[in-house]
Amino acid sequence: MALSLFTRRPAVQDPATWTPPGTIVVQRYRNIVGPAEGAVVLVYTADNDRHSAYFATACLGCTYRAASSDRLSRLTEKAAADLANAHAASCRAMNCGVPAAPDDTEAAQMVRSRLWSLRPHRTTSRHYVHLTDFHADRVDLQRDDDFIKQTMVQLTQSEPHFLTSQPNSSGTGTEFLVQPHPPRK
Repeated sequence: MALSLFTRRPAVQDPATWTPPGTIVVQRYRNIVGPAEGAVVLVYTADNDRHSAYFATACLGCTYRAASSDRLSRLTEKAAADLANAHAASCRAMNCGVPAAPDDTEAAQMVRSRLWSLRPHRTTSRHYVHLTDFHADRVDLQRDDDFIKQTMVQLTQSEPHFLTSQPNSSGTGTEFLVQPHPPRK
């Protein structure tokens, strides 16, 4: 009877070795906050982008995320490493550990929120969605490309005024397009 009172807790993942699902971590930086161990800053790419030149950074102590140097310029591994190193040197956040994985409903909402942020304003042109648009969200999302694509397929069916799809111009796959905001009257 005494044994049932003391249940084991699941092992806690070490942020120094954790790799979020759907990513490949290529570098890690750690800050030191006095005698305490500070946060880990990851430099990563999506798991299908092994040969891609696009990377992102995320701090596991604060909310810092970066996937581009400006709205249009994606990060190279060196640029991402420079940002991660600079952030680790200046961040005073304590190590928060590995973030809890969201359930599927929360993760789908994160995908929709990212798509909403890509929605063009003051124009009639559509935004072509690329999986690299989700790089900054990968640590929080903790999902692979297939989940993102499936969520976008569901959105094209439930919200065609917001997201549409069409066959890829190369003949393989599907392109997703975020529709612009309707004009104000």
